[in-house]
Amino acid sequence: MKKVLAAGAALLMVGSIASAAYAEVNLSGDARVRYVVKSDYDFGNNDAEGKDLTPDVNYFDSRIRIRIDGKAKGGAFVKARLRMDDFRWDGQGWNAYKEPKNIWVDYGYVGVPVGPVAILGGIVNWDVTKFFQWDERPTVAAINYKNDKVDIYGLWVIEDDDVNTYDNQDDNNMRAYGLYAKAKVNDDWSVLAYGLYNDDQREWTEDSDGNLVSRNGVDNSGFLGTLHVDGNVAGLALQGEVAYVASDVQGTENDGWGLYAQASYAMGAMTPSLSIGATKDSYVADGDFGWLMIGDIEPIAVIKNVGETGFDWFWIAPSVDYAVSERLKLTGNFVWVNVDTNDDLGVDVNRLAKLYEISGKAVYTVSEGASLMLGLGYLKPDFDGRADGAGVQDDGAFGGMAMMSLKF
Repeated sequence: MKKVLAAGAALLMVGSIASAAYAEVNLSGDARVRYVVKSDYDFGNNDAEGKDLTPDVNYFDSRIRIRIDGKAKGGAFVKARLRMDDFRWDGQGWNAYKEPKNIWVDYGYVGVPVGPVAILGGIVNWDVTKFFQWDERPTVAAINYKNDKVDIYGLWVIEDDDVNTYDNQDDNNMRAYGLYAKAKVNDDWSVLAYGLYNDDQREWTEDSDGNLVSRNGVDNSGFLGTLHVDGNVAGLALQGEVAYVASDVQGTENDGWGLYAQASYAMGAMTPSLSIGATKDSYVADGDFGWLMIGDIEPIAVIKNVGETGFDWFWIAPSVDYAVSERLKLTGNFVWVNVDTNDDLGVDVNRLAKLYEISGKAVYTVSEGASLMLGLGYLKPDFDGRADGAGVQDDGAFGGMAMMSLKF
């Protein structure tokens, strides 16, 4: 009890100091508890000993996040987020006890307005698009100009600044320089363009024993970027995107490309939508792009990204959102994916040819800021026929989850 009282007193002192120094300090956040079930995520395949490649599991996990927004009287600001108790439950608390990040800083940066721009620096919460980069944490120095029509960032990203003997002598680091620009064309249309150039000056790296060795000419320099458009035509909501990653950046023989188009139309309580897209030459979309079983949006995902190194994807995905009431919302997805595989792989490799996802979720708003969610998904693979003789199985994977969440 004394520890609790002492902690409370300390927080009050911090709050008093903050109130004196800042014109405004706001706290907000979110929290969740989830129950997750996964079955046949290895599609029925076993290892050499006959054991499941991916055992069936069911578990609970939880997380609490608190955002801190502070603003000085002169307009300078700080933004940070704390994450707490972000673990899978084990019933004993061992994970939280052993993990040094039981309470840790998710992102934190400062900004100072200088005339019409703001200068930013720190680990930022960076969102470009869900197809390209979303929920990233780059270490950045940036200049931002923003008004009602445009939002522009000039970026200097620190990607690798590991200090060692060679770094001290030759400044062998990896930087990236970029430009982000989003413009509102009119009330119906907006466009976003983002480009980044990786400048890889590293000449040395460490082997598994910690010894510095030559990089043998490996260079991750190159350009990556995306162009995204949102619009509305007579109630038809449209969005499209084209993304590019140079071969040296993604570590492949060819440059990677990704593109998609999506349309949705609200018809009363029901909103159908259709997504059509492709990834070419190893382009991999961000994990926040996808559905329930494909894409790392929910914990029941079997395949974490749309696209894969060494493969080309093409998909057609109709979805339907339906508002049963103001409190209850339903979503259903059907996803068809064709995967162009590499013919040089051995016949005993699970070379995907098709993927079929049927999934859905129900979200019920209990009260303002609090909701319950139930999600179910089934993913059926269709492996390359040449793998059949090797005994490769293609059973469907089933996943389910229930989540209680709140925002404050």
